[in-house]
Amino acid sequence: MQHKTARIFITPDADAEAIEQALRASLRKRFGLNRVNFERNLAGSWGAGDYTLDLVSHHDHAEWDAAANELASIPGIARVDHVAYKSIGGGVRQPGLRDGVWRTLMFRARPNAHEKDIRELEFELLRMPAYMRGIRNWRLSRVVTPGTWTHVWQQEFVDMGDLAGEYLLHPFHWGWVDRRFDAEHPQWTVDAISHAACPLASSLLADDAI
Repeated sequence: MQHKTARIFITPDADAEAIEQALRASLRKRFGLNRVNFERNLAGSWGAGDYTLDLVSHHDHAEWDAAANELASIPGIARVDHVAYKSIGGGVRQPGLRDGVWRTLMFRARPNAHEKDIRELEFELLRMPAYMRGIRNWRLSRVVTPGTWTHVWQQEFVDMGDLAGEYLLHPFHWGWVDRRFDAEHPQWTVDAISHAACPLASSLLADDAI
């Protein structure tokens, strides 16, 4: 199975309800019974547009590009930022999670970052769940399609309190991992990020554990 994510941006004057109906109709028509999660981003998301779309399917990258272009043609859609990626690590603590929060961080490793620093960052991100029990399920992936982003870091939480509280405020996060995102630190590794949180009806990452 292949994993793909799209960030959907709508125009300021768009009819959000009409766009949602058109998007859902297009998704049903194109992807049928494939696993699709499409939700409006919650307050506090930034650089991530208005909606997050996730797909778990057998569709190849060309079909995903065509689908993204079709979505972008819907009136009121400003643009669709889409990626496909391959997991390099993750874990599942609560496969039966329902009515939770789905968090997606896309980031770009600096073009001139040392491969050693990139691999160390990947290791540190995958260590976060060991310190933060609020991360119920997680996956880190490298992007395999051309574009802005190099990595996708995803987590599932029971509620926003675990994300906005334990995760974002934990000492391992701001005291250790954040140095990789700090342009003034010698180990600066990441030069662009996009963060989104949205509702999650049931775990997407549990599929990886099957």
